[in-house]
Amino acid sequence: MAASMEISDSSAIMTVNPEIIDHAVNHTSDEENSVYSSGMVPYMMWKIRDDCEKLMTSYNESNDELFCPPTFDGWSCWNATPAGRISVAPCPHFITGFDPQRMAHKICTEDGTWFRHPQSNLIWSNYTTCVDVEDLEMRQAIVNVYIAGYSVSLIALVMSLAILVGFRQSLKCTRIYIHRNLFASFIINNAMWLLWYKCVADQPEVLLDNRMGCKILHVLLHYFLVSNYFWMFCEGLYLHTVLVVAFLSENSIMKWFHLIGWALPAVVTAIYAGVRASIPEETNHCWMEESRSTWILSGPVCLSMLTNAFFLVNIVRVLVTKLRAPSSASYNTAHHQRESNEMHRADVNVNEEPHRPDEIGDRVNGHAPVSGIVSSAGGVGPAGVAHRSGTNTSLSGLRKAVRATLILLPLLGLHYVVMPFRPEAGAPGEIAYQIVSAIFTSFQGLCVAFLFCFCNGEVLKVLRKEIVRYAATRKVGLQNRRLILRSQQQPMTTEL
Repeated sequence: MAASMEISDSSAIMTVNPEIIDHAVNHTSDEENSVYSSGMVPYMMWKIRDDCEKLMTSYNESNDELFCPPTFDGWSCWNATPAGRISVAPCPHFITGFDPQRMAHKICTEDGTWFRHPQSNLIWSNYTTCVDVEDLEMRQAIVNVYIAGYSVSLIALVMSLAILVGFRQSLKCTRIYIHRNLFASFIINNAMWLLWYKCVADQPEVLLDNRMGCKILHVLLHYFLVSNYFWMFCEGLYLHTVLVVAFLSENSIMKWFHLIGWALPAVVTAIYAGVRASIPEETNHCWMEESRSTWILSGPVCLSMLTNAFFLVNIVRVLVTKLRAPSSASYNTAHHQRESNEMHRADVNVNEEPHRPDEIGDRVNGHAPVSGIVSSAGGVGPAGVAHRSGTNTSLSGLRKAVRATLILLPLLGLHYVVMPFRPEAGAPGEIAYQIVSAIFTSFQGLCVAFLFCFCNGEVLKVLRKEIVRYAATRKVGLQNRRLILRSQQQPMTTEL
């Protein structure tokens, strides 16, 4: 397994389109020279071509036996082969989706010429054996999971953002402002991934042309990806700040959040683009291949996720501490009442309106009791529960803390920390990891939209008020129209 935590990059899941194979091995010498002169091939392919040209220069034809001459097809160098034989070569390791353990082959015909494809009539090398068909189908299924997840999440996030923006006069607080920016980053990020899949990753001619447009799309894609992670960091920073800091200027903190969420990713991505553009061997195929400069992006992202993990642990610690406080008070009250032989029992009931886990920011440090912040996402039942013993209270508080932790995981992006190590390609468990990662990554936006908008008590309350107001207005309108119709239907009388 790779011993490093990596930024979630679903573009690494790429399937090999047969058109790429046909385009690469069915070409003329002029096309080949233009491709190489434009610098659109990896350094390894340059080296193979130079070595092959030396081999072709030193080749001397034999008069005793027919041979197909040495040739370079764009990916591999084929040595001189006797007529009627099949030449084999290892599959190129620098082509995404090829298994270097497999062998490609090229047929030398009986007349001493290389086999030509019947459709294109061009010299053809057979690389179809380099692709593991079962693995290819599995990876295509993973790509489909990404596309489905991003599409569903995009719809849910657009609806959520429309609600938060449409009712911005009723939903005025820093927490909702942060949610709006997070949802916006999710929406753009998901849309960019779908655009990347459809317009670049699934278009072999675009990858081979390697034009500036797809490189710009790559940079924008990673900018919004980093921005999305940084807004998750802002969510964690805000929750932790309102729990720890007694006095907080929420107007000034939003300025810092905008700098962290939108400006800082631009600086990081610009540095990444500049460094990668300066490395010629890492500028091919729309920058889709793995690059050493990727750490410029993944380093800050990993740091933000680890910091969010620290925030979550400290948030849960504070919650557990404050949830245990009512237990001691209840126990002491009941103890004193028993000692004084009073005839009634002391029941400590906290009847509060249910809150959501994302209401932490406005309900701590004097805003509201902490016991309300760890209610379930669905908001069923009161936030405070009657506790008759210290043991029951501790267990209930622990359950609430665990529930709050699980709900906050997708908001803070900490599911990536749960499984930070990505297996090497072909290693056991690599496919299982890719499937789980595809589900978590692509459906994260849907999860966040449901937990922090569709199931948000404050949002639901505003929606209910709007529905009631609309129903009342419509009812009044119907009554007015009926009165008008009745007045029009009554016969007019003339007084003499």
